[in-house]
Amino acid sequence: MSIAWRKIMYRPGFFAAAVIVALALLPVAVWLDLRQISDESLKSQVIDFNSAITDIRSYYSKNVVGRVLESGGIALPVHDYKDVPGGIPIPATLSIELGDVIGTDGDSIRYRFVSDFEFTNRAPHELTSFEQNALAKFRDGSAQTETLLGYSGSIFDRAVTIVSPVRMGETCVSCHNTHPQSPKLDWEVGDVRGIQAITMAQPIADNIFAFRYLLLYFAGAGTFGIAFAGLQWRQAARFNRMNLKLEQANDEILDLNKQLTNENLRLGAEIEIAQRIQKMVLPTKDELGELRHIEIAAYMEPADEVGGDYYDVLQLGERIKVGIGDVTGHGLESGVLMLMVQSVAVALQEQGVEDPKEFLTTLNRAICRNINRTKTNKHLTLSFLDYKDEKVTLSGQHEDVVLIRNGGSPVRIDTMDLGFPIGLDEDISPFVSVLDLDFNRGDLIILHTDGITEAEDEEGHFFGVDGLIKSADSHRGGSAEDVARGIIADVHKHIGNQVIHDDITLVVIRHK
Repeated sequence: MSIAWRKIMYRPGFFAAAVIVALALLPVAVWLDLRQISDESLKSQVIDFNSAITDIRSYYSKNVVGRVLESGGIALPVHDYKDVPGGIPIPATLSIELGDVIGTDGDSIRYRFVSDFEFTNRAPHELTSFEQNALAKFRDGSAQTETLLGYSGSIFDRAVTIVSPVRMGETCVSCHNTHPQSPKLDWEVGDVRGIQAITMAQPIADNIFAFRYLLLYFAGAGTFGIAFAGLQWRQAARFNRMNLKLEQANDEILDLNKQLTNENLRLGAEIEIAQRIQKMVLPTKDELGELRHIEIAAYMEPADEVGGDYYDVLQLGERIKVGIGDVTGHGLESGVLMLMVQSVAVALQEQGVEDPKEFLTTLNRAICRNINRTKTNKHLTLSFLDYKDEKVTLSGQHEDVVLIRNGGSPVRIDTMDLGFPIGLDEDISPFVSVLDLDFNRGDLIILHTDGITEAEDEEGHFFGVDGLIKSADSHRGGSAEDVARGIIADVHKHIGNQVIHDDITLVVIRHK
């Protein structure tokens, strides 16, 4: 496609303007052709009538005036006037001979004065079928008017004939009934002697080029129409190709959607299994209710389908171990790492590893091996609280621990110097230390992940450690369950309608 056609194709306004101009030019072309036809028709009629008048004048000068002058002024009207000195043609003879004068083979106007009753010395007239029918109607009175019209010709030429009856007058009856050569001697006044026929012909085929302006218009309009149709065809073909490509793309998208649907179903099933496994390994309320000296309430809300926070309560004899951790990020991969930590922690507890430092360093080595094997870049902060004989021992690096003494003010305990992130280095023993604390009746310890302290309100303000301490202090008089429920309610009130961006985990421990 040329550049010009491409420019035209993308400008539909051009076609609209062209159509308007074409429609406006149509009456102009018709008017020009009609003017041309009118000029040609008038010209032809003027020439024909001029010729007819000239011929009539010549005939009259020769056969009437000339003969009267030749006879010395004596004129005798007879039918055979040429053979009689001073003879001039009678009306019937005049009409018959005028037909020969006016109409010739090349003229568009013809005149005939004919009858089916010829004088004995004259050649019979050849009447057309139309003239025969008209003569019969005039005689039997079935004609409604004194003139009848007939049309003849083809699609290339047309002719109109007007026929009127020639009726006998008194003079005509007197002459014809006494004339020795008359074919009929009983004429009466009003009888139809014959007919007078005038024919005007119009050769349509010869005038076809009189419509040259209209033909030029149609040629131009046809060329434009063909070009426009071709352009539309190319556009349609182009759109068809685009539709085929779109259909193919849609089919491919449908196939991909089916694959994605199947994959989503598979992933959904796997995520559901991971969720169930994660919930299954968490301590149950029944397990927490069996503890003799302390009561523990816990809450976990993952930001994704599978959370990356860790908490667990392990008991072996009189020793109770509470762990809490936060894997970097969240989602399925973080959840899997959390399950690894839980599995290793349970195994170490069951093996009887009592030393908190040994417990943490051993767990770290196992997690490092799994991280290297899976080639993931995840790690976590992790702390443990060991309880025995009204004492607790803190180990590992994680969020600050909140301690509320019975009747005392809340205390914030920093765990930064108690350990090192799990999974970064196989040997973290140089960084692990412990902190021993008394834990008496009525005392309260709060463990949490940063999903609580970094929860944002609509203005982007964090709930913060201070918010946690304030909330815990306001609910300190209730059970561990009451305190946990109150803190979570305050956190959600702070968040409002905001989206939760991180996993939320809270563990409340109260000495009975």
